[in-house]
Amino acid sequence: MQKQGGAGASPEFARLLEEYCLTLEDAEQAELVVPCRSVVTLSASPRHPSYRRPKLLQTTDLDVLKRWIGVPDAMVKGRCLLDREQRAALTEAQRLVAGQAAREPQKGAPTTVARRDALRAHAHAYLYGDSSLVAKAKAQIENHIGLAAIGVWVFPKVKVSSGSVLFFGPGANVLVASELEIEEGGQIVSMGPLTVRVVTLKKTAPVLTHVPLGLDQALKLLRA
Repeated sequence: MQKQGGAGASPEFARLLEEYCLTLEDAEQAELVVPCRSVVTLSASPRHPSYRRPKLLQTTDLDVLKRWIGVPDAMVKGRCLLDREQRAALTEAQRLVAGQAAREPQKGAPTTVARRDALRAHAHAYLYGDSSLVAKAKAQIENHIGLAAIGVWVFPKVKVSSGSVLFFGPGANVLVASELEIEEGGQIVSMGPLTVRVVTLKKTAPVLTHVPLGLDQALKLLRA
């Protein structure tokens, strides 16, 4: 499953690792090769047997989380991922919750559910849209999320062979590699949000090996 590799020590790869507070020493020393017609699982969840354990990063700062798994504002300038109803829902929920602060709120009250859903929508908009458009809600989003944890897998090279699957478990996952090669027919699947950060990305055609058939083998195939 692994092949020894000396790749991954490029300056670009080192700078990429710095964004996740990691160094070259934190990277696996061997590349990850997902063999043909197989599934390799990378998961931080104890429910899944994982091929490798991740580097776990934690933060309470929404801007740090955006840098790790979100989209830079410069790439989505002016893009707000909230509709009018979602923006109004958070404002209304805040008003109602503030008005009920003097008495014990009922468990599962509609206002609590509405506020939670609105905060989730605002968190998504902050991470993947232009965060400046929802900056007023940052403190509330951070209180809602609390301590955010992400799993980071670091390899010098990852190759996903044709007909194989590289599977990531639940939660926020990050794959960092100097090179990622995906053969045609290979797949990367994730149960949760997945961020892929690589220096070089390659899509290649699988190498087919021709093995001559003997007469008996050919006749069996024709009769099948």
